[in-house]
Amino acid sequence: MSRLKNFARALTEPRQGFSADGRTLGLGLATALNEQRKDAEAVAAVAETLRKDAEGHTIHG
Repeated sequence: MSRLKNFARALTEPRQGFSADGRTLGLGLATALNEQRKDAEAVAAVAETLRKDAEGHTIHG
């Protein structure tokens, strides 16, 4: 099962150390770009959660 999971992951994730146009990146840069993408996804998830929590709530002054 682990092999199948690794194969599926290999098909969906970009190769480490390569940019979209095929140029080689340093592995440190590839890792940094992956971490930046994960951070952006986390921020978007928090914003979506806050937006959902705020729906239906109003501030009465």
